[in-house]
Amino acid sequence: MNSYLIPIAIVFFLFLVTCLVLSVPLTRRHHLKDFRSPADLGLDYKPVHFPSADDITLSGWWIPAEGSTNTIIFLHGFAGTMDPDLKYVPAFLQAGYNVLMFDFRAHGRSHGNRTSLGALEVNDVIGAIHFAKSCNSWAIGLMGFSMGGRAALLAAAQHPGIQAVISDGGPLRLTTAVSMDLRRRKVPDNLSPILSFMVLLGASLRLFTNLFFYDPLVVGGKITPTPVLLILGDKDPYTRNHELNKMMAKSKGNLQLWRVPGAKHREVDLVDPELYLHNVINFFDQHLKS
Repeated sequence: MNSYLIPIAIVFFLFLVTCLVLSVPLTRRHHLKDFRSPADLGLDYKPVHFPSADDITLSGWWIPAEGSTNTIIFLHGFAGTMDPDLKYVPAFLQAGYNVLMFDFRAHGRSHGNRTSLGALEVNDVIGAIHFAKSCNSWAIGLMGFSMGGRAALLAAAQHPGIQAVISDGGPLRLTTAVSMDLRRRKVPDNLSPILSFMVLLGASLRLFTNLFFYDPLVVGGKITPTPVLLILGDKDPYTRNHELNKMMAKSKGNLQLWRVPGAKHREVDLVDPELYLHNVINFFDQHLKS
């Protein structure tokens, strides 16, 4: 090797190591912090365990609505668990929907040690769909929150067995979400895009998965003809207007947008809780019960 190549190789090696180190917070496991149970709300339920499409054991709750063959699968956000989303379940049961909830891989009660903010979690969604079908579900909708919204959109691009998708606050491009999160942590604006690239490069190497490709904005055209409702606050920093416009252009008419003035990331339901539940259930009624 020529002598001048050695320093270049060393710099490149150190760059990759730095990327891998920076990616740890994005890919690490997240433990259960907020333990709740459907029993707290007086709901009948069954603890369940099922494999993801790549054979990671996932844990969750099957909460049935009597006599229903329509099921909504709840998909929680990054670093969280299914527990906080229990507050929505009674309204879905009253509307005649079974609810399947579970913790994503490397979150809470489920197995796995690495998370990916959507790319690998698609395998979890597909596993949940297979489980719901085994419970006599004939129509299936996905209700995704933040990372869960990303996973729902990515799953709709890959799996035909989904009748409708709602993404509440799911970032459309991961580089934007990571960059804006870095800014929230006081990283300078001109440095955050560079660090965002390094984080995702390190995570891609760590996970053996190209996270730059697994974005709803990249695969948006493949989601057609699945009906999709995007819910976003206009103060949500994790999805930019030009990204939203591109996503809408790729939708070919199957995508609806509900954008709420003044709401930040995952705060639309706080603006008007009754209207929120009315709109999401009405969307599923249109596409699962017609």
